[in-house]
Amino acid sequence: MTIIGIVSKPANDDKSLWTKQKITDDFRKIIIQNGAVSIGILPTNVNYNESMTQQEKENFHKILKLCDGFILQGGWQTGKHEIYVAKYAIENNIPLLGTCCGLNNILFSQGDTVQKEKDESHNVYDKNYRHDIIIDETSKLYKLLGKNKKIKVNSIHNVMIKDIDVNHFDVVAHDLNGFVEAVELKNKSFCLGVKWHPEIMENDKIMKNLFTEFVQSCNEYHKKK
Repeated sequence: MTIIGIVSKPANDDKSLWTKQKITDDFRKIIIQNGAVSIGILPTNVNYNESMTQQEKENFHKILKLCDGFILQGGWQTGKHEIYVAKYAIENNIPLLGTCCGLNNILFSQGDTVQKEKDESHNVYDKNYRHDIIIDETSKLYKLLGKNKKIKVNSIHNVMIKDIDVNHFDVVAHDLNGFVEAVELKNKSFCLGVKWHPEIMENDKIMKNLFTEFVQSCNEYHKKK
């Protein structure tokens, strides 16, 4: 049975009495629809903003070793455990998919950066299409999305990425203003970060294929374990 870890996302509100870790249910449903199951990956240290001790890392690895792939979610906050998972997955060639902030954390795991800029075509709180992106025809993403060079995506973020920010990944998609919309590592089985939210584009057959191929890579990893 293929198990995919959905890495929890800090979801704290200053008005709340509780601290929270979020798992987006859309990912869980998509994973089940593609024949796998999911578990939530929670940090093993009390404060997710602090570096883990050696014992906490060993405890975390016991959880991570259960998984055949990882999803890094979008959201407004980041915990160090998310960046750690990205680094762990890349080092061990475990399938990795990040959306929105998940893309940022993939970059952070290798020392790359992002920028906070305002652009009228971004940060629109809507699952529907917002703008076009142009995809590199030599990329894995191009094949995953049905060999379409231009597609429409939603855009719910205010953290932007420029080519100069990315030094350790292949930039494979841009919006029409030149901001980075997707990165991948072509020498890995599946390592992809996208700036949009394909998980809520449930009526888009192209986006469904992205998840189908991701889960298939997880299945292949599981068979080799």
